[in-house]
Amino acid sequence: MKRSVVYLIRKRALGDVLWIEPVIRQLAARNKKVIVYTKHPELFLHYPLPNVHFVNHLSKFQKVLWGLDQFLHSRFFISLDRAYEKNPKTHVLYAYQQKAGLPITHEYPRLYLSPEERAFRPSEVGDRKYVVLHLESLAERNYRKVYGVEWEKVVAFLSKKGFAVVQVGKEPLAIPGTIHAKTSVREMIGIISGATFFIGIDSGPSHMAAALDVPSLIFFGAVNPDFRHFRDLLRGRFLQQFCEYAGCYHESNESKPVCKLVGNEGIPKCSLHTTEYILNNIDLLIKDHKIC
Repeated sequence: MKRSVVYLIRKRALGDVLWIEPVIRQLAARNKKVIVYTKHPELFLHYPLPNVHFVNHLSKFQKVLWGLDQFLHSRFFISLDRAYEKNPKTHVLYAYQQKAGLPITHEYPRLYLSPEERAFRPSEVGDRKYVVLHLESLAERNYRKVYGVEWEKVVAFLSKKGFAVVQVGKEPLAIPGTIHAKTSVREMIGIISGATFFIGIDSGPSHMAAALDVPSLIFFGAVNPDFRHFRDLLRGRFLQQFCEYAGCYHESNESKPVCKLVGNEGIPKCSLHTTEYILNNIDLLIKDHKIC
């Protein structure tokens, strides 16, 4: 029997919020109305299911109901906040589905774009093909960053192949030859959707690229990529260096673990790359996906 209404809650972190989308579809098929409470409702603009509603705040009455629901364990409110932190050695989607009491599925989230969003591109790009680059880490954790790469050489390499390079983010690295697109979330989704391929860290934009089926090179440090992406579904490659403590991020349910080798201030082995390694993987991505 379908319930009249169910609340789904995942408040913050752009990429984490995006991954609730398969859960939304599952709940929408099982309930008459699904109310999704998140600080990023813009991710789900143009959502096609009429029984799903997105809100960025709850009323006082709804908050009282949420409190009663937690006390009575009636599960009209399903909070996915910290779901994967409490279950760190599984894929983020599986952690969400287990918390919601739903069947496990193997899929990427879906994004829905208007024709205008699909056509959006920075004016500086013109008619050129372009690559989206995202290196800005808001987490401020050294194992979430990229070290050792001469990005000016990478940009020159891409330019010789005929690509403009568009950086997304609030305050990206100052890399000569790139175009900085400071955009809204929806504009960023549109720019990524039109990219020939994507290069970036494990963050919200990388999950957007994967959801949009854009070929991608994604940097990982201490995080196990198989707990954040689906290797067999991703059109791309993971970039991560060897470390004897590989995947240590998942050894604790703390949200901010510390590198076991260098602490918070040094350069983790898993995040230290070379320019040649990046250029080689760009060539492999182009070959793998017949990009011209």
